[in-house]
Amino acid sequence: MKNLLTAALAALLCSCGGANYTITGRYELPPGDSVYLLASDNTVLAAGVVNADTTVSLQGTVTTPDLVFLANAKRTNHPAWLFLEPGKIRIEKYDPAFGYVVCGTPLNDRKKAFDEAMYAFGDKLRKGSPGQSLKAILAEMNALYTQTVDANLDNVFGAWVFNSYEFQNIKDNPEKVKARLAQFTPGIQAHPMLKKSQDASQATARSAVGQPYTDFSCENAAGETIALSSLTGPGRWVLLDFWATWCTPCMNEVPHLKKAYETFHAKGFEIYGVSLDTDLTRWENTIGEQGMNWINVAQKKGGGFDPTALYAVSSIPANFLISPEGKIVAKNLRGEHLEEKLAEVLK
Repeated sequence: MKNLLTAALAALLCSCGGANYTITGRYELPPGDSVYLLASDNTVLAAGVVNADTTVSLQGTVTTPDLVFLANAKRTNHPAWLFLEPGKIRIEKYDPAFGYVVCGTPLNDRKKAFDEAMYAFGDKLRKGSPGQSLKAILAEMNALYTQTVDANLDNVFGAWVFNSYEFQNIKDNPEKVKARLAQFTPGIQAHPMLKKSQDASQATARSAVGQPYTDFSCENAAGETIALSSLTGPGRWVLLDFWATWCTPCMNEVPHLKKAYETFHAKGFEIYGVSLDTDLTRWENTIGEQGMNWINVAQKKGGGFDPTALYAVSSIPANFLISPEGKIVAKNLRGEHLEEKLAEVLK
């Protein structure tokens, strides 16, 4: 907390002269609470105190527009994401559909219009649209992604739309991703958001069926470092399983994993479970209570290393079946499909 307050004070001192942006509006925090403007790496850019009417007012200087957010010190409230750029930025309201509505400057106005269009598409998908098939609605929505990115290849809003939406349609094709990224201006190509998309696309290609698995290590509950490669090899079929105790679909898979392990372990089947839990006590207790008697490690005990990035895991549960030859032969085997696949390969 002390470091955050010190950084905040420095940010305030630096922003006193020659401010070229202001941020005003109502932010749902108690009066008197501190509010911070933070970069994506949590660097404090500006700070202030919530007024009696829950409004905030911040100012500072920005040279290169970027996506930032407002939050309190403990991050207990909904962050207000906005594009920091010169001008008068206004926080209009909190909308449950897409968070805080921000406007007043070119990039924020574009995001507001885009969010409204996306909400309209969501409404169509939920309620249906007379004369339009589901396929037609999705095609129209995808066209909006493309048109929006095309119109914003020189700014960070375009990078955000690509990274958040358009990328999802082409992430399994690294060549398409590479070609699309090349259309952005050089300065935007270097932005961390687009670098993240490129890395994720490459990870998707590396973790495709038919590719050799990528080795990594994490610690188990006893603090022992266990490598994925310690389980693989001749006669071994290994399921690399990403999960968490807070993930209901993951927990629904546990009975299927237990049955598969009990049935096929003697024939060479192993499980390397990687938990994304941050509450390690809950994780350890769940392993014991559920009788998950295979290798279990935690991402948080990996020394800051993120194995999900290696395998382009964006949601859980996610799993990869690795053959004795070290090749990925199947992905995301759920329920009875896992047992069916193991029965096929472990005859």
